[in-house]
Amino acid sequence: MTLTRLVVSDLHLGTGSRPGESNVFEDFHHDDAFAELLAHYDDAAGADGEVELIMNGDIFDLLKVKIGGVWPTEITDGMATDKLRQCLDGHPRFVHALKGFMAKDRRRLVFLPGNHDLEMWFPGPQELFKRMVAPGSAGERVHFVTSSDTYYLPEGIQIRHGHQLEHIHRVDYDRMTRKKRDGTEILDLPWGSLWILEVMNPAKALRSHVDRIQPLSRFLVAALLFDTMFVLRFLYHSGLYWFRRRLFNLAAWRDRLRNVPEMLRQEIFALGGFDEAAVRALKKMRGVNTLIVGHSHGPRFRQLPNGKLLINTGTWMKMINLDIRHLGQDSGLTYCRIDYDDDGRPTVNLMRWLGTRRPYEVIPYAD
Repeated sequence: MTLTRLVVSDLHLGTGSRPGESNVFEDFHHDDAFAELLAHYDDAAGADGEVELIMNGDIFDLLKVKIGGVWPTEITDGMATDKLRQCLDGHPRFVHALKGFMAKDRRRLVFLPGNHDLEMWFPGPQELFKRMVAPGSAGERVHFVTSSDTYYLPEGIQIRHGHQLEHIHRVDYDRMTRKKRDGTEILDLPWGSLWILEVMNPAKALRSHVDRIQPLSRFLVAALLFDTMFVLRFLYHSGLYWFRRRLFNLAAWRDRLRNVPEMLRQEIFALGGFDEAAVRALKKMRGVNTLIVGHSHGPRFRQLPNGKLLINTGTWMKMINLDIRHLGQDSGLTYCRIDYDDDGRPTVNLMRWLGTRRPYEVIPYAD
C-alpha cells in the first residue's frame, strides 16, 4: 500500500464570483484546477493507495467575509459558521471535489487553521465543513489541528501554517477566546487580524491589488510617486491604528515606554522577514529535518547547510513580487508532495500543478 501526502495552503477562498457582479475580495479563481489536482492523485492512488490532504491554513479567507454588511471584529461561533457557509456556497466546484475525494475509504483530510481562517477553531465551522465535504462516516477521517499550530509527522517532518512565527499574528492556543461583559464568547483575534479587518480590508476595497503585492513596504515606497494620496491615507490609518490598538492598550505608562522599542522591532521593522524567522525556527528544532510552512505566499525550497529542509508551499492567489531576488510574478498552483519508499523513508518536493492543457482561461479581474 502506498501513501502520498499533499500539503496546500493559502488558497484564500472568499464568497465566490458571480456573473455581472464584481467581488474584489475574492482571490481564489482555481476551483477547476484544484478539482483536477485531487482527481489526479485520487486516480493515481487507486483503491489500495492512501492519500492524506493537509490543508495548511488560510484555505478560507474568513477575514474578508462580511456579516450584516460589515467585517466583525468580535466573532462568535455562529458568525464563524455563517462566514464559512458563504465561502462554501460561493465555491460549489471546490466543495464537490473535496466531497468526491473524501468518498474513498483511504482518503484523509487534516485542517490547520491559519491567521485568515482562525474561525475554524470553533466547533460550528468544523461541523459545517465535515457535513459539506465529508458527510456521514467520512467525517471521521477529517482532523482539525487546534491545540497548537503544528501537525507532527513521525518522519521528522513538521507542518505549520507559519503565523506563529510573526509577532503580529501570534495567538495563544491555551486562550483562543474571551468573554464579553454579557458572557458572549468571542474569538481572541491577534492585532494583525484586527489590522486586516479595520485597515487592510477598506484599503482593498479601493485598490484590490494592495494585498497581492509583496513586500508591502517596497510597494508603498514606490506608490508614493504614483498613488500618493492612497498611500498617505493608508499609512495614516495604519499608524493611527497601531497607536490606538497597541501603544495605548498596554497596562501602564512605564510598560508602554519600555516596550515601544521591542514593539517597533517585532511589529513594524520585522515585517517581511518571514523566511529568516522560519529558518531560525527550523535550526532550533531537535529531531526535525523538514519544516513545511505557508503564510508568506512565497514558494520556497531551501536546503540548509545542516541538511535540514525548509519548504514554503506558496499561495494560489495571483501575487506580484517586488523583491529583487524573486522579481515578478511569484505565484502559481504550488503545493508540497510527500512520497514514501518501501522502507517508509519520505521524499519531500515542492510541486506546481500544471493540470490539463486548456485552449483558454477566464480572466476573473481586470487588474
